[in-house]
Amino acid sequence: MRTTSLKAIYLTVPELKEAITSYIRDKQGKLGSEGLYAHLMSNEWSMDWASEGEEFAISMDGEIEDK
Repeated sequence: MRTTSLKAIYLTVPELKEAITSYIRDKQGKLGSEGLYAHLMSNEWSMDWASEGEEFAISMDGEIEDK
């Protein structure tokens, strides 16, 4: 990660993935996301902007059962 004088933060793909998985892991129990965290850690996934840059999307390989 690096910062500029304008206080912009630049994250690499691995840093962003770590931030997302850390957030999900920290919210376990509160959000019932134990299965999602385990799925993210054991499968390939990618990130990209969707909807003309208005939404950030995470695409995951594999299958997970929703309640």
